[in-house]
Amino acid sequence: MLNQQVSKYSMFVYMENKLHSSNLDRFKVSLFKALADNSCEIMMLQTQELEGKSPQLPKRGRCVVFCDGIMSLKAARNEFSTISECVFALIVIPTSYPKWGSYTEAWAKGLAQNVDADTIILTDSDLSRKVIESELNHFRADVRIVRPKHIPVEHDDSEASDEDIWQFEKSKLREGAKALRFSGSSWGFEKYQSADSSQRSPIQSEEANKAQSEAFESENNEVISDILVPRRLSGHPIEIGILGTKLTFIDELSRDLARDSASRVTLDEWTHLGAPPDASRSEMILANSDVIIGEWARPNNVWIQDRAKIGKRLIVRAHRYEVTVDFPHNIDMERYYGGVVIVPWVGRALVQKFGWPREKMVYIPNYINSRYFHRPKLTGAEFTLGIVGITPDLKRLDLAIDLLERLRMEDLRYALRVRGNLPSEHINWHKQPLQAEQWGSILHRIETNPLLRNAVHFDAPGRDMASWFQQIGVILSTSDLEGSHVALAEGIASGALPVARRWPGIETLWPEEFIFDDLELAAQYVLQARNHQLREQQIHMFQRLKSLDPDRVLQAWWDLVNGRIEDAQQAFGPVDWDAPLYEKIIL
Repeated sequence: MLNQQVSKYSMFVYMENKLHSSNLDRFKVSLFKALADNSCEIMMLQTQELEGKSPQLPKRGRCVVFCDGIMSLKAARNEFSTISECVFALIVIPTSYPKWGSYTEAWAKGLAQNVDADTIILTDSDLSRKVIESELNHFRADVRIVRPKHIPVEHDDSEASDEDIWQFEKSKLREGAKALRFSGSSWGFEKYQSADSSQRSPIQSEEANKAQSEAFESENNEVISDILVPRRLSGHPIEIGILGTKLTFIDELSRDLARDSASRVTLDEWTHLGAPPDASRSEMILANSDVIIGEWARPNNVWIQDRAKIGKRLIVRAHRYEVTVDFPHNIDMERYYGGVVIVPWVGRALVQKFGWPREKMVYIPNYINSRYFHRPKLTGAEFTLGIVGITPDLKRLDLAIDLLERLRMEDLRYALRVRGNLPSEHINWHKQPLQAEQWGSILHRIETNPLLRNAVHFDAPGRDMASWFQQIGVILSTSDLEGSHVALAEGIASGALPVARRWPGIETLWPEEFIFDDLELAAQYVLQARNHQLREQQIHMFQRLKSLDPDRVLQAWWDLVNGRIEDAQQAFGPVDWDAPLYEKIIL
C-alpha cells in the first residue's frame, strides 16, 4: 500500500532578484501562506547566494526548490542536481494568450528550452495553465494552480494598447464575471463604455469575498501539500533504466514512480528498433541501474539481454503490436524477471503463441494520471464527441462519423472533434489504398452531407490532452483493433462518457456497459445520457475502475521492480493465461 507517513521535510525557496509585477507579488503572498500552513522550513536566497548552499540542506527529507524565473531554475539545478529528493518548481505567470506577440514569445521560448516533464510549473489560474500547456504541448507539462488571494476588478475606461494587458489579467477571474469586450465601437459606431454596468463583474459581498478567499486558501494548501508530501512508496530508492522506442506511453509512469519512491528513473529513447543512438550512454545505464525495463517487446530487448550483467533484474513490457509480429520469439525470457502486459489478452497471446512463461507474466494497465485529467467540463461539452488518433485506417473515423450523423438526426447540438495528425500528413500515406480511400470518403461526406457540414472539427496533435478533454463529453473508440486504447482511458478519467465498438479483447479490460455491437444501440446510449443524473451515475461508476487507479498502478510497478512479482500479479489479477484469448476477467 502507499505509505502516507513521511519523515521531516524541508523547503528551500529561491526567488530571482528582479522587478516584480503586482500579479507575481500577489501570487507569492498566496504561495508563502500555503507554505506556512504546511509547516515548511523556508530558506530564501538570491542568484548570487546560491553557490555552496547544497551542504546546508538536510541530509534526509524532501527539498522543493521554487524558482520565479528561467535563470533561477538553471542556477538552482546546477547547484542542487545531486540531491536525490530534490524537486524543482518554476513559477510562470503568463501575460497574454498563446502566440500573442512579444509578451508570449519571450517566456514561451525560455520554457521550451529549459523546462522538462520533471519540472513542476506553478501558475495563477485555469487560463494561465491552458496557455502554458498550449506552449509546451510537445510533452505533458505538470502545471498546478496556486490562486492569488485577491484579484481586484478595476473598471478602467482607458483604451487598451499593446502595452496594456489588463484584459488578459482580468480574464483570469473565475466564472460569474462578465466576459470582457474590446473597447472599440459598437455596430452603430458608438464607443463601448467599459464602465457600463453590463460589462462589469458582479460586486461580491464581504461575506462572499471571505468565503472565496478561504476556498482559495484550502485549494492552495492542498496543491502545496501534494508537492511537499507526495504519496510515498515504502522501501529504499533504487536506480531504474527504461530503454526503447516511443516512450510516450511510459514517461508519466516513470516520472511519478521516481517522485513517489525517491528513486532515479532514466529514460533512454531510441530512434531505431534494434540499437540505441548512443551505445555508450545506454551501456552506462545498463551498468548503473538496479532494474532495466525494456519498453515494447521489440529488438531493444535482445540488445539488453546480450549486454546486461547476469543477475541484473530485467523486465519487458509488451503492447498489442508485438503479438502481430515475430519479435517476441527472440526475447530470452530466461534472462527476464517479468513480462508486463497492458491488457490481459496480449499476455495470453504471448504465453500461448510465443511460449512466454506464465509464472513471469504480470498484467498492469497503462498509467493514467487522474489528477491531471480531473478538470471541469466546459458548458455544452456533453454534446461534443471526441476521437483521438485517426491513423491508420483501423481507427475507423468513418464509423465515428456514422454515429455523429445518427445523433444529429435527432439533436443538432452534437458535434465531433478529432485530435491528431491527418492521414495526408503521414509519409507515404497515399501508398496505403484503404487509408486513402477511407480519408477521401470522409472528406466527401463532411463536404456534401448537410447533417455533417460544419459539425466535424480537426485539432492539431499535442500532449496537452486534459485541456482538450474539457470540451469533450463523449469519448469514442470505434477501432477495428486496439490494445487497451489509452485515449479511451484518459477520456473516462476526464469525466467523458465512453462509447466503444466491440474490438477484439476489449472485454478483458473494459465493462460491457459501454461496449456496443450496433450503431443504433450506441446512439441511444448517448442520447439517453442527455439526462444529467443518469450521465453522472454512469461516469462515476466507470471512473472507479481499478485500471484507472494511478496509485494501484504505481504500487504494482514498485512491487515488481523490487522483486515482489506475486504482489504485482495480484494487483489487477489473477489472470488465467491459458484461458481463451478474449475471455473476460474480473474488472
